[in-house]
Amino acid sequence: MSAESTLAARSWADRLTSPADAKAATIRLIAITAVVRLVLGAVTGLGVDESYAVAVARDVSWSYFDHPPLHFWIAGAFGRLTNWEAAPLVRLPFILMFAGTTWFTFRVTRRLFSAHAGYVAALLLNVSAVFSLSSGGWVLPDGPLMFFMMAAVDRIASVLFPAAGEASDVRTGAWLAAGLLTGLAMLSKYHGAFVLAGTALFCVTSPRHRWRLTTAGPYLGTLVALLCFTPVIWWNAQHGFASFAFQGARATPAAGLHFDTFAANIGGQMAWVLPWVFVPLAIALWRAVRGRSSSEAGWFLGLVAAGPIVLFTMVSLRGDVGLPHWQAPGWLFVFPILGAATATKLAAGISRTRRWLVASVVGYAGLIAVLGSHVSTGWMARVAPSAFRQDPTGDMVSWHMLYKTLGGLGYLPGTDFIAATSWIQAGKAAIALGRETPVLCLCADPHHFRYMADDREFIGKNAVIVKKVRAGDDVMERFAPYFERIDPITTFGIYRGRQEVMQLELYRAQNFRAVYPSDQPR
Repeated sequence: MSAESTLAARSWADRLTSPADAKAATIRLIAITAVVRLVLGAVTGLGVDESYAVAVARDVSWSYFDHPPLHFWIAGAFGRLTNWEAAPLVRLPFILMFAGTTWFTFRVTRRLFSAHAGYVAALLLNVSAVFSLSSGGWVLPDGPLMFFMMAAVDRIASVLFPAAGEASDVRTGAWLAAGLLTGLAMLSKYHGAFVLAGTALFCVTSPRHRWRLTTAGPYLGTLVALLCFTPVIWWNAQHGFASFAFQGARATPAAGLHFDTFAANIGGQMAWVLPWVFVPLAIALWRAVRGRSSSEAGWFLGLVAAGPIVLFTMVSLRGDVGLPHWQAPGWLFVFPILGAATATKLAAGISRTRRWLVASVVGYAGLIAVLGSHVSTGWMARVAPSAFRQDPTGDMVSWHMLYKTLGGLGYLPGTDFIAATSWIQAGKAAIALGRETPVLCLCADPHHFRYMADDREFIGKNAVIVKKVRAGDDVMERFAPYFERIDPITTFGIYRGRQEVMQLELYRAQNFRAVYPSDQPR
């Protein structure tokens, strides 16, 4: 390493050693990345999970089939207040929440390590795809979950690791605030409970903090969290515990050990976190757990992180790959550890660390530019059409042509309801057609569409069946027992610019006469 590169690395690190400078740099980072997400949110359509969430959020419910209610409540409130369900609007609160997640990441890391480490942790968080892209700006439960989990850990850390000049006392008020924030995290996704489990395990295994379990604060905070969670319990009790059964079944796959799915699961995590960030994160977590005696702060964060990482990775050994973002709430708490290790190396003038950090930022910026422009324009499919015959980004294209086609053919207004053949297509159709047109999901697994309307109330009415074209799926044969007569209307394309990303079929269905059977309890 040359003297010039060493000096440059140390100079960059020194500029952020001041807590005020690190704080200012973090605020600039939050502002810049929020603007980028706002732009991406404006030029890309809602994905299938987002469309579904916004559509079922029209039903104000204590909870929902797939997840606890908070992100549905947020999306529904914005839609009702503005009477507009466009992607930029419904994504706005989730973009703002990730800005808050970044800020609390800085605060937690600053308290446990240093202000410089806090900035580096915030920066690394914002150049990891699963956090910065999907959790950072999409209408998903992960955004509110991570915001409230990190905010709760910020309050817990204020009790466990008081700063210089702060009293190390019981701090019941902080425990109550942490309980409320944890409860809100649990109202976003069941992962929120890992904050309680990780904190309890830390207090049990830390001799210096074990005495806190003899005080009222942790138990009062837990009680507050459970009280926040009661809407989820109430809804499930009214609907055969459908959500608990659904999520539990996903974590109970077939017997035996399946190392292929285990490897695929880890590969999925690496891809979503991005390999050049994932590997250092994994190393940082291992060192924190292994070096328990040398860093209580690292041990605390490692225990909070370990729950979702270990549980959902080990589940894949039973034959179900799972989804790669299930472990993300755990990896969130490793960023402060990695930020501290990186800041130490930068301060020591290690140039390869600086090059890795710069490359991570530049690489992520390039990746977002490529993917964002393709999702909005489809340019890569025109450059290499054979490679994009099955383009997964096509699911983010709006189905607005459905509204125009049905209106042009005279079926809007006038059709009693729209029938979709899966919960995914029901969500896309519902967003395209607006609140005025009822959408029923006629399938065995309609998710929350089963609870939005009673299909029996539509007996005797006429429908238009909307279906994405797929080979080997005969709509007329499949739905003949449920309608008196079914006639094809037309087939048309959904386009992104000049690229056709899919085709939809429309059928006129008369006299709905039998409810489609569902595997879900009513």
